[in-house]
Amino acid sequence: MEKISAADFKITDSHYGLRWTFFSCSSCGFVFANPCPAQETIAEFYANLADEEYNQESEGRGRNFATILQRLLPYAPPGSLLLDVGAASGIFLSLAREAGYRVEGIEPSVALVADAERLYGLKLFCGTVEQFCTNEKFAVITLLDVLEHVTDPGTFLKNLNGFLAPGGMLVIVTPDIGSLAARIMGGRWWHYRVAHLNFFNSRSLVWLMEKHGFEIVLRKRFAWNFSAYYLLTRLLPFLKGKALQTWLKKLHLKLQLHDSWEIYVKKKER
Repeated sequence: MEKISAADFKITDSHYGLRWTFFSCSSCGFVFANPCPAQETIAEFYANLADEEYNQESEGRGRNFATILQRLLPYAPPGSLLLDVGAASGIFLSLAREAGYRVEGIEPSVALVADAERLYGLKLFCGTVEQFCTNEKFAVITLLDVLEHVTDPGTFLKNLNGFLAPGGMLVIVTPDIGSLAARIMGGRWWHYRVAHLNFFNSRSLVWLMEKHGFEIVLRKRFAWNFSAYYLLTRLLPFLKGKALQTWLKKLHLKLQLHDSWEIYVKKKER
């Protein structure tokens, strides 16, 4: 792969199809970068990235997140303590706080942590899960488009398990490499990008959850809400900043490609 930088790890990166060399587990179908970049290298990229475009789609992202909060209600009512990992600029945490949750967040990007405080008054922990220390036990931990970014999903979940209260919930959104869209698109699948180091299908995701003491209680296909301007400029970047954006940003579209999982998993009580 050509030389990469922190900019390649932006949430709004649109270099689709640029990917690592992947191997697949013949038993469960888990797909992983091999060789995988060192965790320290990845952490440095995330610490140094800035993503000015991310919050420009706050309305559409808010619609995505509102659906998650609604589905979470039967398992963790408002008032519960919630930790968002990979909190970015805090859009989801701001909505969760408005809904009555007590919130904390972890985000490695210095710039995005500053955005969260400036835009929403949120004080996120700037760092990684491995660096995060707390005596709290959370009723909910959310991993919204995070699991595919980590170098070792098993160790990552093991660390998070220690932060969850007995019976606590994990909410995970992650691409499904077993989806029809992934098979049809092949190497041009839009989830193939530098920041994504591993991919799950249904079988490998269930295996990972069970191995680390979780059981899946709800599984859905995640749908994306974006403005027409955002979607169009993902495909045609040269249109960014053009006069069309004023009215295209007012047109909101719901995109259901059936190629991402939205799952709610419960920590088994021992």
